[in-house]
Amino acid sequence: MAKVKICGLANYNDSLDATNLGADFLGFHFIKESPKKVSEKMVIDIVSKLPPFVTPVGVFADADEKTIAKTVKKCGLKNIQFNGGEIPEFCASVRANLGVKVFKFVKLASEEDLQKLAPYAGNADYFVLDVSFLDGETVKHNFELAAKAAAFGVPFFVSGKVAPEEVKEALEKALPFGIDADTGIERLPKRKDYDKMNDLIRYAHGLK
Repeated sequence: MAKVKICGLANYNDSLDATNLGADFLGFHFIKESPKKVSEKMVIDIVSKLPPFVTPVGVFADADEKTIAKTVKKCGLKNIQFNGGEIPEFCASVRANLGVKVFKFVKLASEEDLQKLAPYAGNADYFVLDVSFLDGETVKHNFELAAKAAAFGVPFFVSGKVAPEEVKEALEKALPFGIDADTGIERLPKRKDYDKMNDLIRYAHGLK
């Protein structure tokens, strides 16, 4: 059974649905340029209405530690994700100073890119690996490449517009700790598709 992180959540209803369907982590973007950016107030309001076992993850990109610390404290976050060019030493500093677990997002396009992961082993708690690529106009995934990240000993999530029907292949070929889903389960920008979210979580949890 793989864990599931539903990312890019931008409203209460989708967050509640994700929770009720069994998502293990809920990702909220605090990235200024993100079309799915949410405010601290919105996240506080959403999380306060959800069951206490919910695990929110604040997603940042190239923010300074002071800004991150402010958001972490206000929203009571125990998990954060870095989607920018954060260096391993920065990840380690934030993790130690703020007492949070760190997810580090990395785009893997080739075997050479795997070497990007090495410095983060020991400085990040999880990797989020985007192994998507375009085949014409179709999004496909190199799950075999993701599998090679296991060598670094860091639990990893497979990401990159993963659709529900691809989850079984991802689990078989990559053997990930989890699946990170966002645009692959959207109905509209900022709105998740309930049925796709349900199917993806059920596949990942071995219920379908």
